[in-house]
Amino acid sequence: MSVTKFVTHPDGVHQPPGNAFSHAVVAGGLVHTSGQVGMSPDGLLLDGFEGQAKQAFENLKVVLEACGAGLADVVKVTVLVAETADVRKYLPLAAKYLAHRPASTLHAVKAFAMPGLLFEVDAVAVLPR
Repeated sequence: MSVTKFVTHPDGVHQPPGNAFSHAVVAGGLVHTSGQVGMSPDGLLLDGFEGQAKQAFENLKVVLEACGAGLADVVKVTVLVAETADVRKYLPLAAKYLAHRPASTLHAVKAFAMPGLLFEVDAVAVLPR
């Protein structure tokens, strides 16, 4: 299996901190995304859990589209939340953005690498044929 594409900075998504990683890698017919957070394309962190979660899913959508896939092609997501109480806020968003119900892992974490983050999502998607 070989890497066919590194998507470092698609239009419409913030630049990775320090430009140290790619937003996605396409390999073997799969798209593997880096964690997407609630940061606007100009690099501003949105306020509140729901604002961050919605923006993170919009960022995920943009990254997948830059690779030739979409949210409907997602087969696995991993979600991180800062507070277990926010899980109930996450579930309606998951129903909206991931209506096809891919495999999912959800973690409540003590802290994120960047202060102020409340939500992060990464995904694996299958490229449409």
